[in-house]
Amino acid sequence: MSDHTETIVETTNALTAGAAKTTVLGGGTAAAAKFFGFDPITFIGLVIGVGGLVVSILSFLINWYYKRKEDIRASEIHELEKLKLMGDCNAEQD
Repeated sequence: MSDHTETIVETTNALTAGAAKTTVLGGGTAAAAKFFGFDPITFIGLVIGVGGLVVSILSFLINWYYKRKEDIRASEIHELEKLKLMGDCNAEQD
């Protein structure tokens, strides 16, 4: 895996962790505000919760895309290695 891809995967993992914490924080704030009857805080909590959810979804999609590319590259390398080994085996039999 290239350095660029590793950096992207690490970044998306960090974003996912942050997004999950933000979603929990927003949901907790909204629930507490609703319990205590603070309407503006309820709105802010809901916005934070929805924002965290959106970031989580985007992070998931980015991570899925780069993992898919990594799998394709690994499959291509595997096929090339198989061809190389088959070529070496055929050369030894002659």
